Amino acid sequence: MALLAIHNARLVTEAWERPGGIVVGHDGRIEALVDAEARPDAETVIDARGRLLFPGFVDAHVHMRDPGYPQKETFATGTVAAACGGVTTVMCMPNTDPPADSAEGIEAVRAAGEGTSLVDFTIQAGVTHDNIGDIPALWDAGVTSFEALLSDAPASMLLDSDGLIRAAEAVAACGGVIGVYTGDRSLVEAALVRLAPRTDFAAFAEARAPVGEAMGLARLIEAARATKARIVARQVCTARGFAMIEDARRGDPSLSIAAEVTPHHFRLDTGAVDRHGPFALMVPPLRASDDRQACRKALASNAADFVGSDHAPHAADEKDRSTPWQVPGGTPGLDTIVPATVDLAASGEIPWTRVAAALSSVPARLFGIAHRKGRLAVGADGDLVLIDPELAKTVDTGAIRSRARRSPFEGMTLTGWPVLTVLRGRVIAKDGRHAADEPCGRWLRRGAVDWS
Repeated sequence: MALLAIHNARLVTEAWERPGGIVVGHDGRIEALVDAEARPDAETVIDARGRLLFPGFVDAHVHMRDPGYPQKETFATGTVAAACGGVTTVMCMPNTDPPADSAEGIEAVRAAGEGTSLVDFTIQAGVTHDNIGDIPALWDAGVTSFEALLSDAPASMLLDSDGLIRAAEAVAACGGVIGVYTGDRSLVEAALVRLAPRTDFAAFAEARAPVGEAMGLARLIEAARATKARIVARQVCTARGFAMIEDARRGDPSLSIAAEVTPHHFRLDTGAVDRHGPFALMVPPLRASDDRQACRKALASNAADFVGSDHAPHAADEKDRSTPWQVPGGTPGLDTIVPATVDLAASGEIPWTRVAAALSSVPARLFGIAHRKGRLAVGADGDLVLIDPELAKTVDTGAIRSRARRSPFEGMTLTGWPVLTVLRGRVIAKDGRHAADEPCGRWLRRGAVDWS
């Protein structure tokens, strides 16, 4: 007898949508895809009642803050937010303490997650000028990407143009992937000095004007061209930025550059800062409505390859400050990444297959975990998310499971919410509530990277 069977569903992948069901075996892998009329035997049998069943969603941009910053988030708290929000795999960013930029730091993150994480997780390694020589060994250790910063970080964490080229060369040599937050360090630093007397929260975005993203992307595109590295442009959020990436791809189809977009950039604009003050400040900042609309069009047209939450929680007392210069950038995203994206399909703006691609199969392929994740196929992990496409809910503080609690989506009504989350055949969340008896998440080592 199988472990789990879900029947009477509408299965959705990036390639197709059809009635059917899924059977998961005791090894946690998908045993069979069955016809809609089939009623397989299993220890747990669930009637999907015609709702949409997706491969488990993959969030490729999560600042779990663990180890080192438990007041902001931990694996225990953050992965409850993930599971209740429909995310079954999180890819952890390296800004922990110790940072995940060495073998010791990566082991510290793995140890923090195993035994406390409710969902599966991967580790992304930080790159600085000091550890470029360690890139081959870190890749062999199983990390899913290397992460670099061109702006908005302490000087020791930033890469200049020479460092970016050397890092990209090393990543290309080992067949890896490097994600880069763009921006322009000198523009931001000059703006912070110039705008220092300002106390209004709008100054936060002014210090990080769209031209900085364009200048950073220009460097990124040239680095990809010069090194042939696989590069992910993180958090692209302007019309000009997406136009640059599309132009570069058209001009050189061999260019390996992928673009990430975040829900807060395609759902919110600067008006959210007026409503939520410091809780709507993140890096890169919210943009004007024209840029917000450009992000939505990019998601619909595949100019944006995938959606990442940039889950970056902070404690309420860290965010609730009186001037923009005292506020750390970042907002919780694991609770809302799925409904904020699904709502676009519920309204007809994007197809359901695009949801499956942007939230599951594409990040799984780009970051080398498609051998296990992002597919409704025999042999893949039995990670499943059941979406009620007609369920409308208004985001409120009480529903945010992240330790950060306050979300700039507060007050927004979204249609299409996860009602069941399954990890390797075991129900871990139901109807927005934690449903697992114990943490069952595992560290996931990278497999083959597929950018075809």
